[in-house]
Amino acid sequence: MRWQTLAQRIGVKVRDRRKNKGLSQDKASEMAKNLSLRYWQYIEKGERNLTLDTLVKIAKSLEVDPEDLLRR
Repeated sequence: MRWQTLAQRIGVKVRDRRKNKGLSQDKASEMAKNLSLRYWQYIEKGERNLTLDTLVKIAKSLEVDPEDLLRR
């Protein structure tokens, strides 16, 4: 996983946490408030760099600590 960018590592963690909660991408993006489904998809693919505000919104919607999404 060392070759992956930070955005890709976060995307994998977001996807894994979402799936563990049994949420669809659509439902998770709704819960994150003001995140479109398409933007959520980009995040999970590691194709977008996140702001800290967006990271916090995602973490809240998945009920995880934002730091958890940043750890290796």
